[in-house]
Amino acid sequence: MGSIGQGVSEADGPAVTVKSLEDGGVLCETGNYAARLDSGGNLASLKSGQTEFLGAPLGFAFQGKVLPPIKLRQEDASTVVAEGKPKNANSTVNSPCPFEGRITYRFGTDRIELTLEQSLEMYGGLAWIPSSSVTASRDNLTDYPIQPGGAAPYGQTDPRWTTKEGPVLRFDLGVWQRGFANANWRNIAIDGKSHPSMQNTVPATGPIKTTIYPMAKPGPQDALTFDIDAESPDFLLSGGRPVHFNIQVTNAGPEPMDATVRFEVCDYLTQKAVAGKSTQVSLASKATMALPTDLEVKEPGPYRGAISILDGDEEVRRFRWVFTYDFQNYNPPNTRPDDFTDFWRVALDESNTIPLDIQMTHVPEKSTNTVDAFKVSYATLGGRRIYGWYSRPKAEGRYAAHIRFPSSGIYPLAQPEMATDRCCLWIMIHGFDVDLSNMPQGDDPGKNYWTAGIQSPKTSMWRTIYVSLVRAVDFMLAQPQVDPNRVAVVGGSQGGGLAMVCAGLDSRVKFCMPNHSGLPRLDWTVKHTPGYWPFGMNVKPEGQTEEQFLKTLSYFDPANFTQDIQCPVAAEIGMMDTVTAAGNQICALAHVPKEKLFLVCSPWAMHGAGSRNGALIGECYNRFLEGDEPIPAKQ
Repeated sequence: MGSIGQGVSEADGPAVTVKSLEDGGVLCETGNYAARLDSGGNLASLKSGQTEFLGAPLGFAFQGKVLPPIKLRQEDASTVVAEGKPKNANSTVNSPCPFEGRITYRFGTDRIELTLEQSLEMYGGLAWIPSSSVTASRDNLTDYPIQPGGAAPYGQTDPRWTTKEGPVLRFDLGVWQRGFANANWRNIAIDGKSHPSMQNTVPATGPIKTTIYPMAKPGPQDALTFDIDAESPDFLLSGGRPVHFNIQVTNAGPEPMDATVRFEVCDYLTQKAVAGKSTQVSLASKATMALPTDLEVKEPGPYRGAISILDGDEEVRRFRWVFTYDFQNYNPPNTRPDDFTDFWRVALDESNTIPLDIQMTHVPEKSTNTVDAFKVSYATLGGRRIYGWYSRPKAEGRYAAHIRFPSSGIYPLAQPEMATDRCCLWIMIHGFDVDLSNMPQGDDPGKNYWTAGIQSPKTSMWRTIYVSLVRAVDFMLAQPQVDPNRVAVVGGSQGGGLAMVCAGLDSRVKFCMPNHSGLPRLDWTVKHTPGYWPFGMNVKPEGQTEEQFLKTLSYFDPANFTQDIQCPVAAEIGMMDTVTAAGNQICALAHVPKEKLFLVCSPWAMHGAGSRNGALIGECYNRFLEGDEPIPAKQ
């Protein structure tokens, strides 16, 4: 174990005292908090006043458990480093961290800065386990309704933990990719018992920083918490009436609190306020009041709700969410060019001249007693092939076709989807085999399919990709086990946008299930960046005007395909999605006939499914598999 001495730092103001303990751990004390590290360097206790924030030592989560401590060393008077086991052959490839995990603690007077590194898995997590005081303080542990152990794929960057006694712990979680930072609740096992833990993502690709602020007497920006609800669980607010949210403001702190709280309705793209009202909030400790919200909005469509906390004239905190006003009457203009239909007719006519040339190889080691698995490929435009996995039940019969389109990226597709009640095809769109074994060493448009050939609609790789989606339907309908009246296309992220496109291009598709879909409103993405995927204005070809570039993109925007969809659509949107932005998806789905659309909006989910999605969308899919109408009749 490394040597731990005693240090006193006054660089940040009042003294920060770090001293060694008899058990080999470290105690840091300031005027704002006391933090104790155990002998392995896991943060075992964190107190502000006399209130404990942690229910168990902090540590890296791996396979449902917190890693055991290893060793601790002190770098300087206010910096301590905890190191795990050395990385080994099972560690994540290319991780620069020489250990399974490493945490560097820098103790300041009012905060602790943590530098986090790990080599255990590509997207590891640091587990923060709340104390009983935290879990008893309120039903929702952060400003956004994220339940312990609930589904919240990507969460806030600045959650707060309130406590029964009043102190507050604020987190400033490091963002590991634009728009991604976790306040993600998962259960974790400690001494054989399951505990809720808040985990923030720590990628294996490099260090990430997280800062925590323990506060015995928090100010209004940290003491005031907000529970936000609406009549519609999807935040699809009815038209013809004011925008109304049920917002309860609670003073979670230990002392009375006075502040001005402003509620605003903001333009979705510009984020500028279109209406707002301010309320003076005066609350005793633990007291609650309703925040007035009714504001007039004229036009249907996506908007942002916003809450600002003002301490005097200074805005000390602001956060936003997305909702839709009067979706039933939302019919936004799109960017569909005049020759859009002819462009895709010509592309599909060209495709029809190319033999499908299906190749299938049975893979016994992936097959089961009830389902056969195959590596498959088929021909597409430009002499390329599309590769994927196909599986079919061994029992004789005609089955629904389940075609899954991939999320973004170039990666091995290790396993087929295996089901006994449907035939499944899962394709890759870049033109490489499922194990990437035929990916060339040199340049290939499939390696950069997002922008390859983007100089014009006819040369863009997306033209080949979209035609290949229709050829996936051709593949399925060539299988004797497939029922042609039950063809479903599904996908998440990029795959969700591709599912919309395929359903718009091919009337043989009978059911479409896009989730947290990428690609809609490419013009909004490159001009306003409500989300950032798949690219921005920086990829505009040299010599082109913005207008020329946006016209090229318009041929590949799912929002320009959805008006042609003839089948039922069951879609899910994470309304806090900052990758493939929620309002963009709302705009695309608004062109689907409302009687054919079943829409689940998860108000606090980001780029992933919310807790309601599985059951609701799953019910639609089960009805489809049984040959029934998948979308329930409107009440």
